[in-house]
Amino acid sequence: MISCVNKSRMNEDICVMASPDNHSFSYLFDCGMASRLSISDVMRIKAVFVTHTHVDHFVNFDAILRNRAGSREPVIITGPRGIAQNVQGKLQAYTWNLIGKGGSCFQVREIQNDQSYKYFRLCPPRWKVEFQGVEESKFLFELDKVIVEHCVLDHKIPSIAYRMREKNAVNIESIPFKPGPWIKDLKEAYCQSKPETILDIFGQQVPAGELFHTLKETPGYSVGYAMDHLGGGPNHEKLEVFFRGVDELFIESFFRHVDWSYARRHKHCTSYLSGKLAREAGVKRLHLVHHSRRYNEEIPDLIEEGMAAFEDREPNFQKSSKARFEDLDSTDHDL
Repeated sequence: MISCVNKSRMNEDICVMASPDNHSFSYLFDCGMASRLSISDVMRIKAVFVTHTHVDHFVNFDAILRNRAGSREPVIITGPRGIAQNVQGKLQAYTWNLIGKGGSCFQVREIQNDQSYKYFRLCPPRWKVEFQGVEESKFLFELDKVIVEHCVLDHKIPSIAYRMREKNAVNIESIPFKPGPWIKDLKEAYCQSKPETILDIFGQQVPAGELFHTLKETPGYSVGYAMDHLGGGPNHEKLEVFFRGVDELFIESFFRHVDWSYARRHKHCTSYLSGKLAREAGVKRLHLVHHSRRYNEEIPDLIEEGMAAFEDREPNFQKSSKARFEDLDSTDHDL
């Protein structure tokens, strides 16, 4: 199980904390201004998964710096191209004469495309961006039982969607022999798809494949996270596959669908389209978050629009739907 908590209030930016069970660390998705994010929360963070660095998704990175810059446990930051320079800009805004070269470094994984990453390191006190190399991998992050994958979306700039999941659990249902170390070896052979592995079961040599039928594989819990992006079209075609069957999905609900023309112009999604995507992807539980401030007085209706689309029913609005962005200049960027 992965416990997820939105650390932002309805009228704040977005910041979601994920804490897998029986795991030493917690993780942040975005770091906008969030009044519910405590110092103890920050001290448990292993990695921060940033969608993009518009101010409402990155402004509270200072809280990470304030509490972790001198920590012995390094923090990993992932995000789109340029995230290393964004992190450096934050770090170099302050004076660090009291931290020596032995302080902990920040590790940055800069996403180039759907399976390519550049690795950087920034160490005190000068916080230079040190290029560490390029890696091709399906997984952006992996630690113990936790895996994080990503895909790149269009928001006029790259915006990263994330999927965190636990590795599948493999348990033995029937034990044909006395319990022993062979059970661990059997599970490893199963996970590595090596039925030819020979197990030593108290002196008896048994091919692992002959015992695969005694095992049961249970899918790990999964969480999806997608913020600012152009709704519908190629983005949602990609996300429908990427979020297929996730247990929980956190997704933007920035605009009401009556303002779709304005949302489309600014490469955002509407609550209706987010709910529709979640239904088509077979999401089990939906969280509609990250709303435009222009809807502060009608957030329940904004969420109801998306939930109705998710549940494939007619919405039950408290107020009549009214456009909030009529006759606004196309350069207006309401955050």
